[in-house]
Amino acid sequence: MPDTRTPFSELDEFIALPRLGGLVLSPDGRRAVLTVTTLDAARTGYRHALWVVPAAGGGVPQRLTRSAKSEAGAAFTATGDLLFVSSRPDADDADGKEAAQLWILPTAGGEARALTRLAGGVDGIAAVARDAATVILRAPLLPGSASLEADAVARKDRSDLQVNAVLHESYPVRYWDHDLGPDEPHLFALDLAGALVEEPARPTTADAAP
Repeated sequence: MPDTRTPFSELDEFIALPRLGGLVLSPDGRRAVLTVTTLDAARTGYRHALWVVPAAGGGVPQRLTRSAKSEAGAAFTATGDLLFVSSRPDADDADGKEAAQLWILPTAGGEARALTRLAGGVDGIAAVARDAATVILRAPLLPGSASLEADAVARKDRSDLQVNAVLHESYPVRYWDHDLGPDEPHLFALDLAGALVEEPARPTTADAAP
């Protein structure tokens, strides 16, 4: 008898199917970048990677990123460079922070590199300007931190003193299965005009907390 099994015949095979999401189109409309989710080698978790395909169809999909920490939140700049968020190691960061940062993959070629080194990391890309070298980031600050520098000092103090407690002065304190805080979400504007220099860019002053 012919083998009629499909990936939908067994639960393990179904779970192992790659999943597509996070579709973004390049400014010239020629390329589409997908976030592809697959099982890790231990089959106990998922990893995310960015792939590019011709927007018109056909061609061969090409993998753009590969790391154990995964990549997500892809977005194109006005000039066609690809932005994404990842907690992959930054070879130029001597402190070796594990927080997710904003990365750029130049359309002209070359390796991806980190654009930020924020103590609290980057949560995601909120928006990218169509006609300017500006991106709006979502990033957390600790309560009472009026700047990125103050936030970095506060986080270092918490780490040095091994403080993990969270003081809640308002509701809610939990969302589904995890505690909220101590981080508070903020929006930052980042100028990408100097994105190809060696030093990481610095976002502007934080907005009011949403």
